[in-house]
Amino acid sequence: MKLINKIFFLVGASLMFAACTKKFEELNTDPNGASAANYPPVYNLTKSQLEYTGNSDFSYEVWRVNIIYCGMFTQHLANASWYAGDKYMQNDAWANAYFDVAYKDQVKYVVDLLALTKDKPNYKNLYQIARIMKVMIFHRITDLYGEIPYTEAGLGFYGRIFTPKYDKQQSIYLDMLKELDEAGTALDVSADKPGTGDLIYGATAAPAAQWKKLANSLMIRLGMRLTKVDPAAAKTWVEKGYAKGPMTSNADNALVKHDATGGRQTVNRNSNILGDDGEWKACKNGEVYLSRTFVNYLKTNNDPRLQYLSRVRSSGSTVPALQIGLPNGYDQNGGATDVSTAPGFPGNISNYSTIRSDIFLTNAGPTVLATYGQQELLLAEAAKRGWSVGAGAATHYNNGVTAAMEQFVQYNASAAIAGVDITAYLTAHPYADSYDQINSQYWLASFLDWYETWSNWRRSGYPALTPVNYVGNATGGQIPRRMLYPSSEASANGTNYDAAISSQGTNTFMTRVWWDKP
Repeated sequence: MKLINKIFFLVGASLMFAACTKKFEELNTDPNGASAANYPPVYNLTKSQLEYTGNSDFSYEVWRVNIIYCGMFTQHLANASWYAGDKYMQNDAWANAYFDVAYKDQVKYVVDLLALTKDKPNYKNLYQIARIMKVMIFHRITDLYGEIPYTEAGLGFYGRIFTPKYDKQQSIYLDMLKELDEAGTALDVSADKPGTGDLIYGATAAPAAQWKKLANSLMIRLGMRLTKVDPAAAKTWVEKGYAKGPMTSNADNALVKHDATGGRQTVNRNSNILGDDGEWKACKNGEVYLSRTFVNYLKTNNDPRLQYLSRVRSSGSTVPALQIGLPNGYDQNGGATDVSTAPGFPGNISNYSTIRSDIFLTNAGPTVLATYGQQELLLAEAAKRGWSVGAGAATHYNNGVTAAMEQFVQYNASAAIAGVDITAYLTAHPYADSYDQINSQYWLASFLDWYETWSNWRRSGYPALTPVNYVGNATGGQIPRRMLYPSSEASANGTNYDAAISSQGTNTFMTRVWWDKP
């Protein structure tokens, strides 16, 4: 077995042992206790990280939320069959999938890890890493849903809290920023190393230093989320994140490398759904195509990434000039919205372009969580706003575009974009002092992480996407602004659920989260 599979096996074995015991005193002891030699606390980190990438015991949230909804909303992807997000159709079970899965798995493990390592000198760094990992987990949940259980979440065992309150998103964001600041500062390069149980930086020579950079980079990302709702706080936190030392190259990118041999629980989950060698083969089978919006943007700008991102489904051709994106909002039902009526229809739906599986959708490929390229593009926007982030906007912009292109080799070594091609692209498309330009590049740089693509699009409004208005859609022809709480929350946690609805607004696609202001 490979490392990630061995770790998963050990976690499963230890949990099975704990579950099968019949001794009363053991049933009344935390089965994940740090004193249990067979279950070191770092395995909780492994589980939370692996499941954050979508490899949970349930493992449907990536398909339903990342791909079907966020990937289609942001017009990276398109579909002419049953993927509801392409046409803003409401499926409650799909829209609540991330909330449903994340609390059962990700939150549970990271909250337990914090309890197991707090105030234990031998786990000094592991505790701080857990704080940062907790921010990553809740950052995504709150961006998708808005007000969520936060301060009381995951405390069923340690706090006997089974109906956690929903915290306001503003307070969640301020606490997450505080946590990043404190945890990053407290990391000690001379203290404990989590080892390879840390799937993100455990294999590096100095994991504490890497986690410090990630904390500061995330501080920049979270700070930028506040640009519309609290510009002063946004400026403070972005400048602090920059001053403390964020990522400096693609070597700092936060990613999890997967194991192709372990099935759904260890493979790259995007690839498991979309890839030719995956479980569902959604690109190969014609369920998922690249959107015309996405392909045309790359073609129009002669972007060197297109040949690595796209292939014609029928022929397999990767020649940029032959790529045709599927327009969003069409079906195959034979009526007025049948794909055959779309402008420029290439004769058969299989002649549209889909994702190159050999580059981006291999089962052992990485799940990329945060990158230097994304960070530099956010800093470009910060510099444009006049904030103190070192270099000017043009330098950060050039760094961001360059890093986003060079990053392709982290998916596959064959996807190396030549430096001369990157230089030619930047020469043809120099920084033009434009929020649209910066955030359109962020849109490109966040491919596959459609949770983040959708969030930054909602914050910035760029690129200016043209929505579809398919018959029977749930939003009046507008791109949705949030996901939906599970209906089970209304019955199992009704008082707190009702308070969140009263505070935030109705549980619909068009109720905006706190930082998403018009």
